Amino acid sequence: MKIANSGKLANSLGQVSTDEITVGAVAPSWDWNNLSETEHFVQFYDTDDFFLNSLSPFVGAGLQEGDAVILAATKPHLEGLESRLLAQGFNLTAARASGQYVPLDAEQTLAQIMVEGALSPQSFMGLIGGMVAQAADGRPRVRIFGELVALLWAEGKYETAIALEELWNDLGKVHPFSLFCAYPMNGFGKETHAEPLAHVCASHSRVIPAESYAALTDSDEQLRAIALLQQKAKSLEAEILERKKAEESLSLVKEELQRELEKSKQSLIREQIARGEAESANRMKDEFLATVSHELRTPLNAIIGWSHMLRGGRLDQETAARAIETIERNAKSQAQLVEDILDVSRVITGKLRLNMGRVDLSSVINTAIDSVQLAADSKGIELEVTLDPSARLIVGDSSRLQQIVWNLLSNAIKFTPSSGRVNVRLERVNSNVQIEICDSGQGISSELLPYVFDRFRQGDSSNTRRHGGLGLGLAIVRHLVELHGGTVYADSPGEGLGATFTIQLPLAVATKSPKSQKRRTENFLPIEKTGALVTSIPSLKDVQVLIVDDDRDTLQVLKVMLEENQAKVQIAGSAAEALELLEWYEPDVLVFDLAMPDEDGFSLIRRIRELEAKTGRQAPAIALTAHVRVEDRARALSAGFSMFVPKPVEVDELISAIANLVESEITSVM
Repeated sequence: MKIANSGKLANSLGQVSTDEITVGAVAPSWDWNNLSETEHFVQFYDTDDFFLNSLSPFVGAGLQEGDAVILAATKPHLEGLESRLLAQGFNLTAARASGQYVPLDAEQTLAQIMVEGALSPQSFMGLIGGMVAQAADGRPRVRIFGELVALLWAEGKYETAIALEELWNDLGKVHPFSLFCAYPMNGFGKETHAEPLAHVCASHSRVIPAESYAALTDSDEQLRAIALLQQKAKSLEAEILERKKAEESLSLVKEELQRELEKSKQSLIREQIARGEAESANRMKDEFLATVSHELRTPLNAIIGWSHMLRGGRLDQETAARAIETIERNAKSQAQLVEDILDVSRVITGKLRLNMGRVDLSSVINTAIDSVQLAADSKGIELEVTLDPSARLIVGDSSRLQQIVWNLLSNAIKFTPSSGRVNVRLERVNSNVQIEICDSGQGISSELLPYVFDRFRQGDSSNTRRHGGLGLGLAIVRHLVELHGGTVYADSPGEGLGATFTIQLPLAVATKSPKSQKRRTENFLPIEKTGALVTSIPSLKDVQVLIVDDDRDTLQVLKVMLEENQAKVQIAGSAAEALELLEWYEPDVLVFDLAMPDEDGFSLIRRIRELEAKTGRQAPAIALTAHVRVEDRARALSAGFSMFVPKPVEVDELISAIANLVESEITSVM
């Protein structure tokens, strides 16, 4: 192959590096009449006209010298080539008939050497190798143009295209031929094409650049073009480097954004969960407050109604007695509701405390049963009790244990229809005692069962519910049981099939009996039977009592009740009024409300104790208040009060407290 302007053989370009452009002799106008026996070169082109103008001399020279020519081209390129050859005077019909000229459809030929989408070397060698061998018979050489690789490249099958180039090289070792390959330059327009382009160039013995360079005939112009190409290459390399750095930075930013996005998603999920929980809690709170309002107002209807009728004085003795009984029952119901709310408050703040001692559970259960017996009898409910003598003693708070059993028994009776049955069983289970309360009532649904011990949770909180209550009792039961080191759980086969509540508490260790503890004045026994549990009320004959409270109604009712028990009572509506009375009145016992306007009970007791220090006489004092927190009790006792009685006041309890203080005072004097 000769260079037209110098007659010298062109140097091989060899493998093309992506890092630098290797420059040999300037690109020539090829002399297609002087080819070596085996050639495999590649032509890059920008336009079809340049490509066809380069290919037609290669084919025309072969036909003129009697070489066999095999063309595997696309239909447009084949038509354009034959048009040029016919214009040059070649008889293609005769050449085709003699077997010198073999035109092939590139797409059909490519399909014949592909098997299930992959290049088949066997098919290639059989089809193309057979054609080359047949065409070479009796002719000087074989010239081939193949556009198969260009079709593969256009489909993005770069590795397959390069593999096909290598198959052509392998075939050339068996049957010598000159192969003309062509690729459009627009197939190499991406940065990622640099390495595949290098492989394409390396698989060819000659590389012909596109027309932007090959069309230059002057060597100085070609060298200037090379310099410009080198500058562009360096510029592109720098741009590529900057782009890679930018991509790395963007990748880092993207990763950071993705992390932040994931954090935001997690935060959003947590927020949605928290919002859902808050909305649920808020809804439960609203339902609870509505229930509290209903449960507190309902007893007031009876209290206010009967009070109005009593004031009218038109009731006979029997009806008046029933009215008083109804008022008392509803007032105690309200007191129990308030006590439940206060217990929940103590639970939430962790301030619910126990007075621990040895407790006989049989006695606790019997007391609780006595308190609910009347309610059970009124509904015709049978109470069946089984007590194991070996499961009696535990260490606990007797009052709170009575509260636990009473709460469960009350629920069982409340939710058991008339003529139903409630079984109570106390037995020993290993090192624990077990209390089981089983009823034949309405049961618990499977949806409610896991939440039955939650605060404010009720099976029916609608306006049409059949049973009252705040939904606090079972939550208090669970907390009290856990404070005793035990467990409580509920079971129910389903609605209408009854329910079973089981409590397990540790047995008492056989030790010496603990020292007796001071009796607490709060009463946790069932409201209905509180009065029945007091065996006798001590007399307050001639005991002088000073009561101080800013509520006149409270003063009047306490004054009347104590005077009915033969006490001598003076009342004061403020601290100032009390101090005036004390200038001439010497009470045996002081009873003060703690929360009063202007000057509270704490300040009053301190001032009285200062005055008593001068005389050497100190009257015992009882703190009377609706504030019943542990810290309220401690503050009252440290301020100088002797006892603490919560409101609403149980009259029998107040009388007993006064009598105990008077008795203690007499004993200390003796």
